[in-house]
Amino acid sequence: MKNTILSALLMLVVSFGAFAGNGTDNGEEKVSGYTKSNFNYQFNGAENVTWASSARFQKATFTKEGKTLTAFYNNQNELVGTTQVIQITELSPVAIKNLVKSYPNYQMGEIIKYSGNEEVYYVNLKNESKNFLVEITPDMNVQFFKTIK
Repeated sequence: MKNTILSALLMLVVSFGAFAGNGTDNGEEKVSGYTKSNFNYQFNGAENVTWASSARFQKATFTKEGKTLTAFYNNQNELVGTTQVIQITELSPVAIKNLVKSYPNYQMGEIIKYSGNEEVYYVNLKNESKNFLVEITPDMNVQFFKTIK
């Protein structure tokens, strides 16, 4: 189940317009009051909150303590996880070393930190012919995750 949730979250984050392509109104009217209440409790002090919903998730994008985050809730109004775009300097030196060793000669794009049951990082790597995501696991191993079309 974890991989299914992670895949869905990443497709929503990485694919521009993913919500628009999945029957979303990108507004608040389809977001559950319970989800909003849970969000307000869990992210007290969040600012600039915008909501979107799809058949599988409700998503809040917001700012807290100067950082932009996205929180994903399932249809049972439970927080599934949060994502945040980070800079490479926020990765551990071990993770950076393993990334460069495993995938030399690739250009790094966006780095997404996923926080849920555990903290995992996803790095977009590309060259002239390939564009894909790698996953950096909690033990700092780097592994192929998904091709991006």
